[in-house]
Amino acid sequence: MLSWMSILFASLLGIDVMIKQQVEENIRRGEEKELAGGKIVIRKVYNRGFLLNFLEGNPKLVKGAAAASGIVLLIWDVLTFIPVRITRVTLADGKKGFFRPCIKKGSYLKKLGMTLLSAGAASNIFDRLVRGRVIDYIGIRTGKRYLDKITANLGDCYIAGGGILLMLRDLLAVFRGSIPHA
Repeated sequence: MLSWMSILFASLLGIDVMIKQQVEENIRRGEEKELAGGKIVIRKVYNRGFLLNFLEGNPKLVKGAAAASGIVLLIWDVLTFIPVRITRVTLADGKKGFFRPCIKKGSYLKKLGMTLLSAGAASNIFDRLVRGRVIDYIGIRTGKRYLDKITANLGDCYIAGGGILLMLRDLLAVFRGSIPHA
């Protein structure tokens, strides 16, 4: 399962990075291209801060936080996808002994959710560290002025989808009466 999850991760990351590059090269700021009868709009918006440009005036903090979150996410990914889990052994005399590796069985929903979340985060972290800003390009016309101004990218959609899958996994575990493994 690790191999096709790796292919999915690389594909999702590559698609978002390539679309961002196309938007960067071919769409002027302020220009909009309509899709789906005008309900979806492709436009170029630079996000120099976090969500909705929060802290855009502090680029060093934003870049540092992006790098730190990338490291934390990498550690979480390793813990999710590593093929073994270290367990403590109880010795014959009842004392706790050394640790030994055993096969780690992970949740499919968790691994798929982490793959989506990681691909989206990696795309946005790449933008922040290399370009100094995230390129957003998808807008949805809702008829509500505030919502119509919000622009995202596929990486944001991957993050949202991955988060939903992770929450769904935990909710299913609660309903089944089991605690999800880390």
